[in-house]
Amino acid sequence: MKLFTFFSYKINRRILLAFIMIIIIPGIVSYWISSFVIQNTLQKEIESHLKEAGIVYFKELNAIEKNCMDIASAFSVKDTVVNQIRNEQYVNLEKDMVNFYSMKLVDIIEIEDMNGKVIFRGHNPNLSGDIKIDQNVVKEGLAGKTSISYEHGKSGFAIRAVAPVHDGKNIIGIFMAGSLFSKDFVDRMKSLTLLDNGIYRGNNKIISTYNGKKTLTDKTIEELKEGKTIIRLNEQLDSQEFHIIIKPIFLNDKYWGAILLGLDKEKNEISYSYAHKQLTFVVLFGLFLAVLIYYFLALNINRSVSKIITGISNFSFDHPNKPILIGRNDEFGIIADNYNLLIKRIELYNRKIHQLQNDLVGSTRLAASGQIAASLAHEIRNPLSSIKMMAQIIKSRFLKDNQGTSEMNIILEEIERINNKVSELLEFAKPGKMDFIYCNIHTIIDGVINLCIYTIKKRDITLIKEYDNKIPNAYVDSEKLRICFLNIILNALQVMENKSLIKIKSTYSEGNFDISICNSGSTIDIEESDKLFEPFLTTREGGTGLGLAISKIIIERHKGSISIIKENNLICFKIKIPADNHKGDKQYGIHTNS
Repeated sequence: MKLFTFFSYKINRRILLAFIMIIIIPGIVSYWISSFVIQNTLQKEIESHLKEAGIVYFKELNAIEKNCMDIASAFSVKDTVVNQIRNEQYVNLEKDMVNFYSMKLVDIIEIEDMNGKVIFRGHNPNLSGDIKIDQNVVKEGLAGKTSISYEHGKSGFAIRAVAPVHDGKNIIGIFMAGSLFSKDFVDRMKSLTLLDNGIYRGNNKIISTYNGKKTLTDKTIEELKEGKTIIRLNEQLDSQEFHIIIKPIFLNDKYWGAILLGLDKEKNEISYSYAHKQLTFVVLFGLFLAVLIYYFLALNINRSVSKIITGISNFSFDHPNKPILIGRNDEFGIIADNYNLLIKRIELYNRKIHQLQNDLVGSTRLAASGQIAASLAHEIRNPLSSIKMMAQIIKSRFLKDNQGTSEMNIILEEIERINNKVSELLEFAKPGKMDFIYCNIHTIIDGVINLCIYTIKKRDITLIKEYDNKIPNAYVDSEKLRICFLNIILNALQVMENKSLIKIKSTYSEGNFDISICNSGSTIDIEESDKLFEPFLTTREGGTGLGLAISKIIIERHKGSISIIKENNLICFKIKIPADNHKGDKQYGIHTNS
C-alpha cells in the first residue's frame, strides 16, 4: 500500500491545497501578528503602569502634605499649646507633644519661638535649642503664613508644614509637622506602587530603593523643568535594566526635584516570555492538530469514495444489491443513503410489479367467482324461497297438536340461515344502491346495540359509550351503516372473552365523523390487520369471511376509511366518514331521499 494513497483522488489534493491556504499560511501570519501585538501591548501596558504608579505616588505625597498641614494647623490654634508657649511652660508642652508624637502620625513635630529657636523637637527632643531662622518655611511661618515646603534639616530632607501660633494678638511661634524622605518612606512607596523609587533634589538623589543613578543628566533636568514626564525603557539601574518614569516636583511654581519609578524589565518580561511561549505552543499544536485532522479526514474521504464507486460499479438487476454502508451524516453519507434508497425502491417496485401481477390474476379469479357466486345465489334463492313457502304451508295446514312443529321450525331456521348467507354473498358480489338520508349516527349505533344487548348482558361485558352530543346529523345510508356496525360489533363479541369491555366513541372535527369501536380480550395481530378485510378470510368455524369485507365496502362507498389499531391495550376499529358525501354519485349507484 502506497503512503498517503488518498492523494489518488483529486478531492483530497484540493483539500490539502485549501488546508495550506486556509490553515497553514494564515496560522503563520497570525503568529507573527500576535507576537507583534503582544509586544506592542506589553509596551503600552508598561507605560500605562508607570504613569498610573506616578499618579499614585503624587497622590500619596499630596495626602502626606495634607496630613502634615492638618496637624500643624490644628495644633497651632490649640488652647493648651498656645497657653504653654505663651507662659513658657515647656516641660508640660514637651510632655503633651511626646505623647502625641508617640502615635507616629508624622515623622517630625517641632515648635519654634519668634526667634526661630526650636523649643520642642518630637522626633529628637535632646536636639532642641538649635536655630532654624534660615529655613524659608520657618520664615514664612513667623511671617504669619501657613505653608508647605520640602526642606533639609538635621534629620534630612522632609515634607514640612508650618502654621503660626497666635495668642490672640501676636505671633508667638510656629508649629511644624513633617514627614521625612527616609528609607522607610521609599520602602513604603515601593509597597504601595510595587515599583522601585527614588527622590531627587535638583539633579542629586536623596534616597531610593535602588543603587546607581545618583544624578540626573542636564538634558533630563531641562525636560523636567519644562514640566515634562519622562518615560524611558531599558534604562540601566542597579546593573540591571529597568523601565522608568521620571516626574518633576514643583514648589511655588519652581522646579524642586523629581521622583523616579522603575519597573524591573526582567521580572516584567517573565509574563511576556510566558505568553510568547504559550502562543508558540498553541500555534504549533494547532498546526499539528490540523495536519492530524486533515490526515484522518482525507483518509475517511478516500474510504467513502472507494465504497461508493465500488457499490455503484457492482450494481446489477440480476441479483440483490448490497447497500453502501458509510456510517456518516455528510454528503457522502447522503449519496450512499440515496443509493441505498434507490435500491430499496427498485426492489419495492419489483415486488409491487409481482404483487400487481398476482392481484390481477386474483382479481380476475375474484371477478369470475363473483359472477358465478351471484348467478349461483340467484339460482339458490328462487328454489329456496319455494321450499320455505311450502314448509310454512305444511306447518300451518298439516302439522297438528304440535307434532313435528319443532322439527319444521328447525327446517325454517336453517332455510333462513342459508338465505342470510346468500344475501351476504349477493351484497358482496353486487352491492345494492345507496339510499342517503340525514340521520343521527348515535341512533344507528344504539339500534345495533339493542340487537346485541342480550349477548352483552349474558356474557357480563362492560359497555362504555362516549358520544359527542354536539355532532350534526350525517348524510349517510342508515341501513348500510347499521349492517357495517353490526358486523363489527358481532365480530368483536365472537372473539372476546366473558367480562371484557366494549367502548364506543364518536367525535366530529374538520368535517369528518370519527367512530371508534374498541374491545378488550382479543388477540388480533395489528401488523396483519389489513387481511381481516379480505373476503372469504375467516378464523372462526362456520364463518363466511364476508362480514368485515362488506363493512369495508360500505365505508368506502361513503367516501370514508376504516382501519384497525391498538390503543390503550384495546383493539379499535377506527371509522372516518366525511360529512360532504357526494350526492347522486352514479359510480356507486347512489340516490337520495330528502
